[in-house]
Amino acid sequence: MRLTRSRRARRAALLAIAVVAGATVSSTAQAVSGVSPVPAGTYLFTAKIQSDLGACSAALVDPTWVITTAECLTTPGQPVVAGPPTRPTSVTVGRTDLTATDGHVMTVTSLVPHPSRNVVLAQLDRPATGVTPISLGAPATVGEQLMAAGFGRTATEWVPDRLHTGAFAVTGVAGTSVTVDGGDAATSLCKGDAGGPLVRVGAGAPQLVALHDRSWQGGCLAETETRRTATEVRVDDLGSWIAQNTRNSYVALNPGAALLDTRSGIGGTTGPRTGAVTTDFQALGVGGVPSTGVTAVLIDVTAINPTTAVYLTVFPQGSPRPATSSLNAVPAETISTTQVVKVGPDGRLSVYHQGGSTHVRVDVHGYFTTSGGGGLVAVKHTHMVDTRNTTGTIPTNGSRTFTLTGGVIPAGATSALLDVVVVGAAHGGYLSAYATGGAADPSSVMDYAAGITSQGLSVKLSSAGQVTFVNRGPAVHLVIRAQGYVAASPTQGADLRVTQPTQVVDTRANGGAPLKAKGELFLNLNTALGIPENAMDGALISVTAVHPTANGFLTVEKDGRFAYTNPGGPVVGDTSVSNFAAGHLARTTMVVTRVGRDTGEPGDGRSGMIRILNASSGTVHVVVTLHGWFNKPAGSTP
Repeated sequence: MRLTRSRRARRAALLAIAVVAGATVSSTAQAVSGVSPVPAGTYLFTAKIQSDLGACSAALVDPTWVITTAECLTTPGQPVVAGPPTRPTSVTVGRTDLTATDGHVMTVTSLVPHPSRNVVLAQLDRPATGVTPISLGAPATVGEQLMAAGFGRTATEWVPDRLHTGAFAVTGVAGTSVTVDGGDAATSLCKGDAGGPLVRVGAGAPQLVALHDRSWQGGCLAETETRRTATEVRVDDLGSWIAQNTRNSYVALNPGAALLDTRSGIGGTTGPRTGAVTTDFQALGVGGVPSTGVTAVLIDVTAINPTTAVYLTVFPQGSPRPATSSLNAVPAETISTTQVVKVGPDGRLSVYHQGGSTHVRVDVHGYFTTSGGGGLVAVKHTHMVDTRNTTGTIPTNGSRTFTLTGGVIPAGATSALLDVVVVGAAHGGYLSAYATGGAADPSSVMDYAAGITSQGLSVKLSSAGQVTFVNRGPAVHLVIRAQGYVAASPTQGADLRVTQPTQVVDTRANGGAPLKAKGELFLNLNTALGIPENAMDGALISVTAVHPTANGFLTVEKDGRFAYTNPGGPVVGDTSVSNFAAGHLARTTMVVTRVGRDTGEPGDGRSGMIRILNASSGTVHVVVTLHGWFNKPAGSTP
C-alpha cells in the first residue's frame, strides 16, 4: 500500500510483494529496521508482493495462497475487487535473499478481500512447493513479545534484498487489532513491511497472529520520527474465513436438479430456442447449490429434438461468450454433454443457441466451492466395465450396479470422473445414476442418441465405492472407463482452477487437415494459459470429433514414451475417451486428463503436454478447448 499520514500513525508500506519465510524462526534475528537479515532457511513463510503500485510483504497460509493487507493491492481509497487482480502482480516466496534463485516467483491469479478488515487473500498460479505455510496462533496477550518479519526499508537500506525480522512487545489487544512497540528492542516497521506477518515463536512451529498495518516508522532510513509503535490487524481469528476461501473442491449433489428446461419454464424461460438467442438462468441458490461460496458448477447440457443442426454454448452471465460450442446436435436427436462452467457475478449462467428450433435443458450435478468437498485426482484412463462381456444389455427401465473403487479409483473416493459409452441404442434415451444404497436420482447424467454415444461425466459413489445406473431408453450396453476421482477431503488431491474456455486447437482452422488414421496431435496446455512448467497436475478439457469418415475413437493421454510400429503407425496405448461413428456432424465430450511433467526421468514427457490419437481407419477433425486445470498437489514431487 502507499504511505499515508494519519493522526495515529503512518502506513508501513508502498504496495504489493511478499516473500515467504521458512519452517523455523530465529529469535536472534535483527530488527526489521536493522541491518542484519534473518539466517538462511528461516521465516520462509514470509513473502514479497510486487506490482506497479509498489511492494509489500505477506505470509503463506496455504500452498497456493498468501495473506496480506488489502491496501497493498489497490490504489489509496479504493477497495480490493474480488477476482483477478486489475494489474499484474507477482509473489516471491521461499526466498529470504532476493538475489538467490531458491524458492518461487509466481503470479497472482485471484484476490479475495475480507468483508470488514484490511486483509486480502491472494491466490498463486501454482503451489509453493517445499515451503511450509504458517498456521494461525492464539490471540496475542499484553506484554507478550512477538516477532515481525518483512522486506521493507531498514535503518540503512532503501530497498533491501534480504528479509529482516525484529522483536515487538504487545501493548494492547482490541477486537480486530493489536498494538505493538519496538522501542525496547530498537525495532520498527518501515515502508515495504506492510502486510508482513507478526509471529509467535518459541517451542514448535511459528504461529501467525497479525499483519503489519500502520507504523510511526521511527528509526527507518530518512525518517525523523522517533516513535516505534505500530498497529497490526488481527488474523488469529480468521481461520474459518481463510479455510473457506483457499480451497476449490468438488461437492456432488444427490439428487441433481434442473436449472433450465424450456419445455416447462424451469429457469424462467418457456418455449424452444430459435435462431441466435441467449437465455439467462439462475445457478446459485437453486437445486441444492449454495447461494455463496461457489466458484463453478458441473452441469449436463441437453439439446432436445432440434429441427435443424444446432449448437449451444454455456458461459457465465456477464462474461464474453466463448468462441467454442458446448454441444452440437443434429435434427431430431436429443443429446447432452457435461461441462464445468464458472458462475457469473450474480450467480447466473447464460446459454447461447445457434441454429434451428430446439428445447434446452440444463441439469446441475455438483459444484466447486471454497468450503468442504474433495480434491480432484486425474488418473490414467482405465477400462472398468463392458456389459457386452459381462451382464448383457440393460433393459428399458433396468439398472446395473458397478463397483468402481479398488483399482485406479481408491477406496474412500466420493465421486468418479468417467467416460461412459452407450452402445447399440435403437433410438434415443437417457441414463440416471446415484450412489448405490442411497436415494435414487431421477435427473439425467447422459442423454444418448441412436447408435453409439460417448460422454464424460461425474457420478457420486457410495461408501462401498458403488454407483447404480438406470436406463431410461431402449436396451443398451454400457462401456465405462475411469478418468479421475474426487477424494474425501479438500486437502487430498488438487484444486480445480476453472478458466474462461480457451480453444487450444481446431484442426479445421486456416484450411487445416484432419487427423489421419492413427494420426497424432501433441498439445501444450501450459502454453494455452501461460501456466508455468510442472504446475499442472491434470486438465479439464472438452474434445470435439468433427466429421469422422469411419467409426472409431480418440485417446487422450499425458505426454510420455509411446510405442510405434512400422508401417502400422503408433500403437493405441490408452482407452477411448470419445467414441464416434462415421458421418457424425460433431460430438463433444468432457475429458479429465493427466498431463506431462518434466521430471528429468526418461519417458516422463514434456511439461503440460498431452497426446491425442485418432484410433480409426478414417480421418477426423478435432477441436480441443481447455476449461480448467488441477494445481499440483501440495507435497508432491516436481
